[in-house]
Parts: sequence; C-alpha cells; structure tokens
Amino acid sequence: MSDILLVESDGPIQVLTLNEPRRANPLSPEMATALTNALKSAEADDRVRAVVLTGAGRHFSAGADLAALKQIAEGGSLEENLNDSRRLQQLFSCLLDHPKLTIAAVHGAAVAGGCGLATGCDFVVADEGARFCYSEVKIGFIPALVSTYLTRRVAGHVARRLLLDPEMLDAKRAQAVGLVDEVVPVGTSLERATSLARSVCTKASPSALAATKRLLNRTVGMDWRQAMDVAAEANAGQRLEDECRRGVQCFLKTKGTPDWIDGTDG
Repeated sequence: MSDILLVESDGPIQVLTLNEPRRANPLSPEMATALTNALKSAEADDRVRAVVLTGAGRHFSAGADLAALKQIAEGGSLEENLNDSRRLQQLFSCLLDHPKLTIAAVHGAAVAGGCGLATGCDFVVADEGARFCYSEVKIGFIPALVSTYLTRRVAGHVARRLLLDPEMLDAKRAQAVGLVDEVVPVGTSLERATSLARSVCTKASPSALAATKRLLNRTVGMDWRQAMDVAAEANAGQRLEDECRRGVQCFLKTKGTPDWIDGTDG
C-alpha cells in the first residue's frame, strides 16, 4: 500500500490513515486510488469487520489538492477532467456501497471533498476542535458528487444550506445539523471511533449489518410501496442466513444474543 495511506489493523477493526499531513491530506488522484484499493481489500477480507478513516497531522482532509485546482483553473480537456471526476466517483461509490461498518474519525478540518469523505461513512465521530465545510462554490466549483448522497445524512433543506452557503461549522454545529454523530474531547476521535466500531460489530452480525446497509442504499428515495417490496425480499432472504438462525436459536436458549466478534453465544 502506498505511504500516502497507512493501513493498520486493531483486531477486526481496520484503520485507514490519510498520510500527507504537510498538504492537509488532500484527495489527490493517488490518494483516491489508494483509498479505493484499501476499501476493496477490506471488503474482501473476512477478518475485517469495520473500517475507520482518519487523517495524519493537524487535519482530517482539506479536499482537492493544489494540482487538481490548478488543472481546473487552467481548463484542461473534458476527458482529463472527467477521468479525475470518475476517480472520485469510484472512491465515494466504494465507500457508500461498502458492506462493512465505516466510521470517520475527524479532527481539524474536513473541507470540500474531505467533508464528503466523512459524510460518506456510516458514522462520524469528531473531536471538539473539528471543522466542517463544503467550500466548493467559494472558488466557482460545485460540490457535485456529494450532492447525490448528502441527504442520506441530513434533511434536504439542510443539505441545500450546506452546499450553497460555504460556512465553516464547528463540531457542535455540525452535530446539530446531522453531519456528525458524536463529539468527543480533542485528540480522542480515533480512540472513540475504534471503540464504537468494536461495540457495534460485537452486537451486529456481519451478514445482518451488510444486508441492512444494502437495504438502506436501495430504498432511499423509492416510493414506499416499492420500498416495502424490496424490504420484504430482504427480510425473507436474511431469514435463510446461518447467522440469523444462530442468533434466533441463541436468544431462544439463553435470552441473550451472540458476541459476533469473539464468537460466544448468550
């Protein structure tokens, strides 16, 4: 794996650290590719139950790198710009569609694409000094990709305000509007994110967690009748999973549920 992305395992929790601190961990083409490859690797590894994203140095991620901004400023061909956009599309798609639990541990700034990276995770844990902003319109650019999934996390009118008014939000305000799930003391976001990942994965079976994420992805925006049809099929399919049978049998025998990390029942 490239040095610009550090991959470390804490038991079943894999931590991906954006590692270009001198440049505030930009989503450069190299970083986007490294993150996409790491997410795909985690998806294929049964030992990995959750992925935590964080950044080295002072910030989580400042979004686009200067080289990308220079290319935008100078124009470049449509094909070159589309290739770069597709690279980010692949990254965000991989993150949104990931079957494992994903958590962003945010400190410092999460700006533009960096804010989008955090928003694409299932949960966001931010330390008290974290700041969030979709700043694209400040430079005449648009927050195109994130606009397609921001409303999975916040209400439509909130998304509109966040994307049209590029105001920097502190952690508490970001939590108030729904961008952040938990705010923790400065310097503890990674510790808390890892702890949260372990807690959720202890309680939730891998197949049930993945199936629930797939269901949420499919039904968002559907007519409720169509969504009910999809949900009924998902319900029936999960009943045939070994983990579902094990969980139900465990509850009937012990009135408890399995520890889905250490393998014990009851």
